[in-house]
Amino acid sequence: MYNTRTWLNKDNSPSIGSIVAFDNIIEYSNGTERTIFLAISDCHHTIKLSKNTESIEDFIDKMKLLVKETNNFILHLETNK
Repeated sequence: MYNTRTWLNKDNSPSIGSIVAFDNIIEYSNGTERTIFLAISDCHHTIKLSKNTESIEDFIDKMKLLVKETNNFILHLETNK
């Protein structure tokens, strides 16, 4: 089981932002299923990337691409303040 919530804003911020990472076996009405997702939230919206029909390897590749693009954007912003 893996279940974490990381707050993105400083403690004194009036804004809410979080990342939730989840991997666990969940019992549903029609049986059990491994549920895997990453949810990124701000004050108004949540984006939830779920592993559905794709393989775990494909989902990992998607997450690595997300990290790569996020890092590239950070570098761009740091260079162009």
